[in-house]
Amino acid sequence: MSAPNKLGCYSDPTCQYSHRVRLVLAEKAVTAEIMDVTNGECPEYLAEVNPYATVPTLVDRDLALYDSTVILEYLDERYPHPPLLPVYPVARANTRMLSYRVQRDWVCAS
Repeated sequence: MSAPNKLGCYSDPTCQYSHRVRLVLAEKAVTAEIMDVTNGECPEYLAEVNPYATVPTLVDRDLALYDSTVILEYLDERYPHPPLLPVYPVARANTRMLSYRVQRDWVCAS
């Protein structure tokens, strides 16, 4: 796989999972090239690095990630400041439960 030297993010402007990744990139002030992909249009390189040809897909050198949760965890570990989650385990667990409830009650319910 011939990967670009900079961080790239394949994203759909209408996809809430793509928005999550873009929000974290902005929060952490990480510079990434955003490549908008609309439904049904899959750039050749995206198909090469992601067997599902889905968005969001984050490419960092020879690494390609294509699940928003995995991407967010990677970004938080690769760029630790500011952290996405609180330091204390109870506070982190509460934040994760809040995220789960938003996903289940608001996103999946619609």
